[in-house]
Amino acid sequence: MRIVHYCQHVLGMGHFFRSLEIDKALAEHEVTLITGGSPLSITYPPHLQVIELPSLSMDENFGAFVHTEEDGTKRVLREQELDSIKAQRTTILTETLLALQPDIFLVELFPFGRKQFSFELMPVLQLATQNAFPYMYTVCSVRDILVEKKHQEKFEERVVSTLNTYFDAVLVHTDPQVITLDKTFTRIDDITIPIYNTGYITPLPAKVRPDIVRKSHSIPDTIPFILGSIGSGSVHPELMQHLAEASILLNESTPHSLLISTGPFMPQEYQQQIRALCAAYPHITVTDFIADFIDQLSAADLSVSMAGYNTTMNLLAVNTFGLVYPFDQNREQRMRSSSLEKLGALSILEQKDLEPQNLCSLLAKYLTKPNRKPQHSINLHGATESARLLERLVTTG
Repeated sequence: MRIVHYCQHVLGMGHFFRSLEIDKALAEHEVTLITGGSPLSITYPPHLQVIELPSLSMDENFGAFVHTEEDGTKRVLREQELDSIKAQRTTILTETLLALQPDIFLVELFPFGRKQFSFELMPVLQLATQNAFPYMYTVCSVRDILVEKKHQEKFEERVVSTLNTYFDAVLVHTDPQVITLDKTFTRIDDITIPIYNTGYITPLPAKVRPDIVRKSHSIPDTIPFILGSIGSGSVHPELMQHLAEASILLNESTPHSLLISTGPFMPQEYQQQIRALCAAYPHITVTDFIADFIDQLSAADLSVSMAGYNTTMNLLAVNTFGLVYPFDQNREQRMRSSSLEKLGALSILEQKDLEPQNLCSLLAKYLTKPNRKPQHSINLHGATESARLLERLVTTG
């Protein structure tokens, strides 16, 4: 198959890395990934062609477009600049699809989200209805939970209309024993195209070797290892500072090793504060990105993190118990975490738990509590199932 995969990340990195896992599962096919958020310095699989549109993302309030400069600084665009970038992006996206004539156009999140990027997507979708891509199936790829909208009825009407007019299928990356899409989208029965639950998407380590990871950090078997991570670092960076403060207190009674990942998008002032705080404590290591995150996580006795989709699924993939702090600006992370907490897979951190002494007590509790390895039967094979479903769509129609 020839596949064009559109993924626009706007604040964090979760959407991007989830999309990349699907692309890895499509290694036998010709895949072009079109992305347009803040550039990421990562190594892509050899079968993947990557096209980076001129950078556009959103500010923290999702109220204004932001452009990332070559030196990594971000700034809100003036209207004329924004119009120019929008025109460039639309041209690149349209011309790429016209040139490649793909079998599959896989669109991450839209129309359930990314309404702000309809300026470049709708022209392509409209061309498809005019037979500009005669052999192309258009598929929506969406996570398990949608964020709430101010005008929910109007939003759902627009989504149903767009899906039924321009799309051929929806892949929902969830396991129904955790949650189903209808919990956050009431008009699921009005969608006339097929909807498939794929299972959750996460990297699955081929061979977990916690002993090698611990050896690389010079951590004795008798010393607990805590991994603190904050995803991209763009929201709630204070969580890692609170963790460092709690770790300093904890180390007086319970010697341990702590690895903190601040994330590549954490504001510089927070990164500097955390590094300065930890500099005098050799049991704490601070880095801005962990390339082999899931391997590191497999060696941890305890994880402390935000409650994003990707990090949560990573925890389940390696059966590491996690204390997770939901991003409460919308319902997504708390809904998923509450369901997983009931299944015994993790525990939710509340605001009061972040006080250094309170967090210290929690860390001590979970490090000394035996048999913390969660046991679950949650489907984590969403990437391979997504690839299988796309193959079936092309071969059987």
